[in-house]
Amino acid sequence: MDAWEPALITVMGSLRAVGIVAALPTLAGRALPAVVRVTLAVSMGALLAGLSPAASIPPPASLAGLAVASINELLLGLAMGLVVRILLSAAELAGRIIAGEVGLIAVPGFDAPVPAQEPLPSFMGLFAGVLFFLLHAHEGVLAAYARSFDIAPAGTGRLSGAAAETLVGAVVALLELALRMAAPFIALNFVITAGFAILGRAVPKMNVFIVSMSLRALLGIALFGGAGALFARYLEGEFDRLPWRMLELVGTR
Repeated sequence: MDAWEPALITVMGSLRAVGIVAALPTLAGRALPAVVRVTLAVSMGALLAGLSPAASIPPPASLAGLAVASINELLLGLAMGLVVRILLSAAELAGRIIAGEVGLIAVPGFDAPVPAQEPLPSFMGLFAGVLFFLLHAHEGVLAAYARSFDIAPAGTGRLSGAAAETLVGAVVALLELALRMAAPFIALNFVITAGFAILGRAVPKMNVFIVSMSLRALLGIALFGGAGALFARYLEGEFDRLPWRMLELVGTR
């Protein structure tokens, strides 16, 4: 093995791991410090250097070629991490939909939900993060990362031709999963709205809006308390498919 090979494998493997490490959820609901994320990415690349076959690592032809290979590896890692982040965001989107259906809407946000402003979406995001580790989805993500080097060795990785289709499919799966998780609450809101619309015609003096809002919130919270198993079932199926979606992004020269 030439002297440059372990260093090249470590650098390229670390670049591919940056996006994946950045997308992993944290149990505290806060992003890991940049130093910790970089350290984890370098550690994954260094571990890969001891496992990857040296014969599969091509020598860097030039500085420009090395820079292009580094960019390709970084983009590939970011795309793989984006697939993970999209799946976890489905729970947060479902929380926003549920909050709207049960009348618990807080100040809307465009970033990750903040507990003080969006308690329900924030709770759903934390719940998905706990299930991510409880259902061993992190092992599948790490296995997909390691398997990607069998498809495209360090320094040769790039986005596949089907990467755009895979990312669009991941967004479609996000919307579908969020709607499936929120479907019982949408149905509950429809039944309550229809029932009070009929009741309002029968009893015109009743303040239908005030009464329906209280009942919607009460029944919505009760339904939410028993929907944990349903959420876990939907997320478990998506976690099982996650490594395959990540590998669909890997292309070779």
